[in-house]
Amino acid sequence: MNTNIPFHPDRAVQSFYLFFIIHTSQIGAGLMGVPRILVLEAGVDAWVSVLIAGLYLHLIVFVMLQILKSYENADILGIQQDLFGVWIGKTLGTVYVLYIFLLLLTVIKNYIEVVQVFVFPEMPIWLMALFLLSLMVYSILGGFRVVVGTSVIFFFLTIWLVFTIYKPITYMDWEHFLPVFRTPAPDLLKGVQKVTFSVLGLEILFFVYPFIQDKKRAALPAHAGVFFTTFLILLVTVVSIGYFSPDQLKAIVWATLSLFKIISFSVLERFDFIAVALWMMVIIPNIVLFGWMIVHSLKRLFNAPKKPTLYGLAFLLFFTSITAEKRVALNELTNWTGQIGFWIVFVYPFLIYMMVLLKKLKKKRNAS
Repeated sequence: MNTNIPFHPDRAVQSFYLFFIIHTSQIGAGLMGVPRILVLEAGVDAWVSVLIAGLYLHLIVFVMLQILKSYENADILGIQQDLFGVWIGKTLGTVYVLYIFLLLLTVIKNYIEVVQVFVFPEMPIWLMALFLLSLMVYSILGGFRVVVGTSVIFFFLTIWLVFTIYKPITYMDWEHFLPVFRTPAPDLLKGVQKVTFSVLGLEILFFVYPFIQDKKRAALPAHAGVFFTTFLILLVTVVSIGYFSPDQLKAIVWATLSLFKIISFSVLERFDFIAVALWMMVIIPNIVLFGWMIVHSLKRLFNAPKKPTLYGLAFLLFFTSITAEKRVALNELTNWTGQIGFWIVFVYPFLIYMMVLLKKLKKKRNAS
């Protein structure tokens, strides 16, 4: 495996697409329940944890870009092999693949459970899984540009949902936030860690960077994507606390979706049913992007052919998604994924960055 990926202009996209890629890879199943998780850890000061996590995410983006700029046109798989050697590099790459698989499976399982709870209690898991995975296979077969196009299209098809939150805002009680800053710092940091699952997906920057044409302009859209993600999480967290109150919020699993229950129109009484259905367009970019990352990684690591790998991945996801049906198993899967993701997304890039800096320093010493 070469460290750098050959650049093909016909397969690359402009840098401003990074906004859609990063944002749609982060926003998905995690946003549905993040207010409750944050309140359990940080109380009414959960919004502070979101702000801290947002600042930290911008730092992570900066570190990732510095790592990537140190190479001609490499992804994280090639960088790991260059820093640690072939075998360790492939082992670390395999760990990345397994993590992304867990993340993809968690997204699929969480959304299927939401559909069963809110809309179709009797709908079999295999039917929803088959439908979602069919869309994944169809999109990835179209190539990288189709994968990116999926993110762009579904972003614009669903972004209007943000404006429907105006109704719960009118019923907010600002006294729910008082007294401010009463949460101890350790609990706020626990809240920051709990934001992890909701923002997993940022690591996609390590994979798509070689397919960006004007790399010098990549920083602005990358940071803009993270900023908009932070804004949405902060918005739903603040509105949920103000509308439900902290005690009520602790008992509501999917607070974000529950906000839609009070929205109604003259021709549509239960808007929450529509919101759950539309949420599928929010998670489809997750599924497509994560699936592409796995297929791309296996191609890079083991020269696995694209189509058989994609079909095998879809079958494995289908099989694993229908085996674990209990809520306890899903909670454990979500927790494991969040904990692994914390180290891979929030900690691991700093280790890679230090290794890159040490390698540069060593080269300078040898040159002198």
